Amino acid sequence: MADNSRLFDPRGFGAPAAKGHFWRVIQPWVYALVGLLAVAVVLALFYPAWKRGQRLKEQTEYLQNQITKKKQELADLQEESGRLKDDPFTVERMSRDTLNVARPGEVIFKFQPYATNSNAPGEARRVVGSQEASQKP
Repeated sequence: MADNSRLFDPRGFGAPAAKGHFWRVIQPWVYALVGLLAVAVVLALFYPAWKRGQRLKEQTEYLQNQITKKKQELADLQEESGRLKDDPFTVERMSRDTLNVARPGEVIFKFQPYATNSNAPGEARRVVGSQEASQKP
């Protein structure tokens, strides 16, 4: 087993190291450090451009979503505009709902919405206690 050992060779113990032996030991470490330095330089040069590309891709997706929403909104408005131009019943319904217009002789009833037991989101139920309960003993 000692014959295969590169770390400790008892035959050369005490003898001066051969010329260039130090470089043979250090050489792989130097090459590894130079390689790591080259990778670090490449990363330092290209990382900002990659990050900017990612940011532009996210911005493009956001703007595409906005364009899709606006196109849908435009289609809805064009459809409503067409109905207002062509359908007299739509005009009558909208004028009755928004302007509170009625035909002669009609009576308009307005009802308040039902009060429910459930609270709306973000609305807390206020507990009203008796005066005796709120006083300290």
